[in-house]
Order: sequence, then C-alpha cells, then structure tokens
Amino acid sequence: MSRKIAVYGKGGIGKSTVSANLTAALSERGVKVMQIGCDPKHDSTRALIGGRVQNTVLEYLKTTQPNERKLGDVVTAGYRGCLCVEAGGPEPGVGCAGRGIISAFELLDQLGIGAVPLDLTLYDVLGDVVCGGFAVPLRDNYADTVYIVTSGEYMAIYAANNIIRGVANYNPDRIGGIIFNSRGDPEEEERVEAFSQAVGIPIIARFARSNLFMSAEQAGKTVVELYPDSPLTASFRTLAEQVLTGTRHTAHFLSETELEHLILGRQVTNVPVIRLAAAEAAAAQARTPYSSRNSVFDEPLNGCAFSGAASVCTSVAGLTTLLHAPRSCAQFTIQLDGNCNRGAVQRGYEVMPAYADPDTVCTDMREQDLIFGGARPLTARLEEEIARGRRNFAIITACPPGIIGDDVRAVATTAMRDHPGIRVAVLDEDGNAAGDFMQGVIDAGVGLVRTFAERGPTRPACVNLVGTKTMSSSCQSEVLEVTALLTKIGVTVNCVLPGAGDLAAFRRVPQASANLMLNGDIFTRKLCQFLKDEYGVPTLTEHVRAGIAGTADWLRETAAQFDRSTAADALMTEVQRHYAELMTEARSRLAGRTCCIITISREVDWITETAAAAGLQVRKAYLLDRPEYTSDLSSFALPAGFEVIGADRTPAMLAEIDALHPDILITPIRAQVDSRIYQSRLPTAPPAAPYAGRLLAEDWLRGMLAPQEEGWRQDAAEL
Repeated sequence: MSRKIAVYGKGGIGKSTVSANLTAALSERGVKVMQIGCDPKHDSTRALIGGRVQNTVLEYLKTTQPNERKLGDVVTAGYRGCLCVEAGGPEPGVGCAGRGIISAFELLDQLGIGAVPLDLTLYDVLGDVVCGGFAVPLRDNYADTVYIVTSGEYMAIYAANNIIRGVANYNPDRIGGIIFNSRGDPEEEERVEAFSQAVGIPIIARFARSNLFMSAEQAGKTVVELYPDSPLTASFRTLAEQVLTGTRHTAHFLSETELEHLILGRQVTNVPVIRLAAAEAAAAQARTPYSSRNSVFDEPLNGCAFSGAASVCTSVAGLTTLLHAPRSCAQFTIQLDGNCNRGAVQRGYEVMPAYADPDTVCTDMREQDLIFGGARPLTARLEEEIARGRRNFAIITACPPGIIGDDVRAVATTAMRDHPGIRVAVLDEDGNAAGDFMQGVIDAGVGLVRTFAERGPTRPACVNLVGTKTMSSSCQSEVLEVTALLTKIGVTVNCVLPGAGDLAAFRRVPQASANLMLNGDIFTRKLCQFLKDEYGVPTLTEHVRAGIAGTADWLRETAAQFDRSTAADALMTEVQRHYAELMTEARSRLAGRTCCIITISREVDWITETAAAAGLQVRKAYLLDRPEYTSDLSSFALPAGFEVIGADRTPAMLAEIDALHPDILITPIRAQVDSRIYQSRLPTAPPAAPYAGRLLAEDWLRGMLAPQEEGWRQDAAEL
C-alpha cells in the first residue's frame, strides 16, 4: 500500500530543503516517490529537477481549458525517477492561497493522480497558519503520517505547536516525529528538546547549520545528490529509513500560556483593560445605525443582502449594476426582477420599466478567481463598460469577493481617478455577510445617495418618496398613484427611494423639503433617519397608507406642511365620491354576504373599510401574531373585534372559521378550511393607494360569481 506523508513547518524554516533531500534519499533506495509542494513560493521541488521552474497546478488550471488538461503537464520527473508537482498560489496580497491548495488537490484527483504507481507521496506544506486549505494534507484520505520541521526559535516552535493542534483536530495518532533543523543559536537544542518532551513527540532527526545547503541550492541540486558522502547525506539516509519503518505518535499540544512559560521562561498574565474614551466614541459614531430588523433583533436571515441591494440598483434607470459574483448568483437575483414584472402584469399593475431590461453586468467569478483574486476581472469588466459609454455604476459583492478579501473600493477609486466624471457606488454586501435582504435594500439606498447626491437649495413643496418595495408587484403603480395625488395638491416628487426611480433624481435628494414615507416599516424609517442625519431632510409623521381613511390622513398632513390644505380637502371629497362609484356594483352583489378576516398587519382599516363599502358582514377577524411574516413594527391599534392569535391557537382559529362558514375568507395565506369557503388573498404589503380596496372587492365578486362546485367534481361523481 502506498504511503503518504506530510512535512510541515514554519515558512523559511527549511522544510522544503528537508523534503527535497528526504525525497532524494528515498529515491536512491528505489522508492517511487512523488513530492507535492504546497507552498505559494512553488520552490519545493526545484532542487530535484536541476534548479528549473516547473508549471504549477494552479497556473495550469488558470490558463488551460478543462478538456485540454493532462496530468503529465504538471508532473515533472526528477532525481532518480522521483516525480515532482508544485501546487503554486496567487500573487501576494490577492486571492486565497488556502483555497488554491484545495483546488490544486481537486484538479490532481480529476486528472487521475491516484492511478500513478507510487510507493510514497510526500506533501511539503507551509505551516505558519494551518487554515482549511493548508490543512488538506492533514485529512485522513491524504497523509497517514505528519513530520514537523522546527528550529529552536520561539516562532518556529509556536508554528510546530499549531501544526500539532491541527493534526489533533483530524486524527491525532499520526505524528511521525520532530525534525530539528538548527540555526546554530545558543540554547536552541535545549528549547527543542524541552518542547519535544512536553508534547511527547520525539526528535527523529537533527541537522546542524551547514554551508553545504547553500552550495547545493546554488547548484540546483540536493545535498544528497551533490555531496553523497557527506555526514549530512548520511543523516538524510537515516531519516529516510525512519520514515519507511518508524512509528507514529499521538498529538499533544500546549496552550499558549504553557508554551511561553516553557520556551521563554515567563508567566503570561492578562493585561489590564484600558478605556480609550475618544476612540471608542469615534468608533460608535462611525458604526452605521441603519440596520434592518433582522440585524437589530438577530433573527434568521430572510434572503441575502446581495440580492436585496441588487433589487434596488437594477430598478434605478440610468445606473449600471455590476455584480461582482459568480454567474449563478447574478442569474438568481436578476430572475427576481423578471418575476416582479410578471406578477405586476398578472395583477394588472404597472411594470417596473428598469426591470424590463436591467442594465446589469456580471464579473462571472470562477474558481480561479477565488484563488488568484477577483480584482483583475472586476477591473476589466468595469473598464469594458466605461468604454461602452457607461458613466454611473453600483458594484455589489456576493460571498466570494468577501471571503477572499477583494479590494473592490480600490478598483472603484482607480476607475474614478482614471476616468473623470465616472461615479461608482460600492456596496460591500458579500452575499449575506452584511445581513439579510432588507439590509441590502437599506445599504443600496444609503450607498446610492452618498455617491450621487449633491447638496443645493431646498426646493419648496417638494418631497422624497421613501420606502419603495421594489419586489412588490404593485410598487410602480403605487409610486405613480401617490405622485398623481401629490401633483393635484401642488406638491412635487423630488426622488423615489431606495429604488424604482431615476438616477438623475438621486442628485436632488438633499434638496427636498421633507420625506414622505411610503410605508411604516423599519427599513423606511432607517432610510429617513439617514436622510435626516446626513442631509437634514425632515420626515412627515404620517406614512402613505391604503384606503380612503389612510389616504386622508397622510395627504392632509402633507398638504398642511406646504399650506395646501384647501386643495387636499377638495381632492379627498372627489376621491370619496369616485370610490363610492367604484364600489356600487360590489355593494349591489355582495350586500348581506358574510366574511372572516385573517391579517398579519395591524394596518387593517382599509380592509374593514372595503368590507363595509361592499356591504359585507364581518363575522370574525384575527391578527396572526407571527413576527417573522412582517417587518411592520407599527403601533396602530387594532379596531374592536380583532382577536390576536398565536401560532399555538391557529388550529382552533381555523376550526372556528369552519363553524362560522362565511362566504368569503380574506387571508394573506392559504388556509386549511372548507373548500366551499371562497378565499380572497390579501397582499403581503397593502397597496398604498386610496382605491386599494377596489381590487379586493373585484376579487370577491369573481369568487361569488364563480360556481361553488368545480365542474370536474360533478363529472367525476357521474362517472
């Protein structure tokens, strides 16, 4: 059975020199060895191939198409028939070398390395930080024995102790021993011996400092090959014998306190905590208070911030959304745009113009970008879009850029410096690392305003509409309807936030007289707080609500703010008259019918208002106390007759509805009740329009006019 060993050690400690000489000594004995260098420096096997530089696995993965890859392209024959492989890695400061090791091993497996006839495989691994990637050789299906190279320096021993800790996390009974590579420092040997005794792992080889190592390296050879009769070569041959026949030991590691006491001879005590009031105050000020409900209450995430931010940015006309993400992430989030417009068409609402053909591009991140870094493909894509005439961008990051640490802001800064007039909003969402879907919505609103807004004189009788839910199928219709009502009382809309508007309007955001909330959710209030904090724009108390009474409340407050009360009163008189006309048919057909109501929102006046206008008798009304269904923290008091129902009482509620057997059940979710009860679906977000109830009433009419028994049931009964 083929053996697999791993040689670990701190960077620069000589593990590659030890590994190459060990491979040479084993090869001289006729052992068929493959050495795999797992260090980004890719110099592990150089002394075995005459000092040449071979193609690395990761560079090969990066430059060669999958159908053209062959194992022989990354395996080089070396001294005495040994085989040499270098995993390679990214440039310093970019990408993820640990992920590179994982990808290199996966590619080698795909190319059939397991079928190569070998007696022993040696993994030469960087061991300063044993992260998930560099710990791959520690897994059971790779190395069966681990050797640790160390000198007597504290940091080398510290790394050795960490390596032992890493081995203990997998299978602790696999330590072959400690290889002492001396630097020639005073008391060095005593420190290594003390460590060896403390962890119970023997020193199986000792190598004194020697100029032969440097001479051999300059010649592009191992000491074993260049100086076959030297004492050093004899020591490597002895080590080779021990590797082939030696025993294994159990990993026992020291705590940091124990290690410092053992090697440095000092007791470690905790430092006293000091208060840096000015710095802490500045940090608190810098922390954003504009967090979603999920972030505030540490709830399970509902969607990812990447998709939330994208849903806003792709709805803004004049903005190019650059998704720094894999293609699949981009495809998923852009599908949401299409789904929104399809829902709007099906329900008779206006579609979102920008969603019809989103101005969106993607960096199409692949595995090689996780290894070598995504900054270059991001830069290339941004430059390509600039060359096509794009001038305003939002870059949104998915999970991979955050994991590997891509410096997206540096890319954006360079682009704006090289191309005057270009503006780039960077939204570091990193998938769900920033929070849930609604956190991405908030971040997009804040980020776009900070990037594109320009201060100027306040525009009279002018409001920002804040709180668009771009994923709601009724979003565009609501914006148009609210805008039409405001126009009739002489108030203009300055900008629509966070999305569903025009980028040109974002420049005017600070110039609004006030903010008008389109709903009372947390995310809307957070955005308004941001506009107040940074630009001093106040927010009106009432938010836009559905129904006649709700419309009267917000419209009259807005009108009073701008001395337009007379116009608002006249408009409401007209609205109420028109609403009565719209409800005439519903009342003639539904008067005397019964209904029950289930809601998840406290803003129910538009529902009861519509039921009354249609002549429906409300038999029972319930509020489901399920906070995960809504982010509405409104303090609206429920009308008399509504009963609050917890999750444990839902079955009893449904049984009660069955017993009452109303003609219509008005509900936001499909309920398990008698199929003869017509269920009218409530929208999750009530449409912010005075005539919102008309759509409900039309649905009730359809339900009452439709046959109570489906035709297929009668056909089946007759058969």
